[in-house]
Amino acid sequence: MDDNRMVCECYNIRVKDIKKAIEEGNDTFEKMERTMRLGVLCGACVTDAKKVIETLKGNTD
Repeated sequence: MDDNRMVCECYNIRVKDIKKAIEEGNDTFEKMERTMRLGVLCGACVTDAKKVIETLKGNTD
């Protein structure tokens, strides 16, 4: 997965930001929603963001 791929355009959140959040213990969409504002503005990224999180949880290297 490309670390620079944009996941949330509203808050400029990329795959690498989600990866870092998981490494820091924010390992669910709900936690990222609170800490990073992921998916809270327009909501268009929610489905993709959840898929990215689940994929990365198995491989954060």
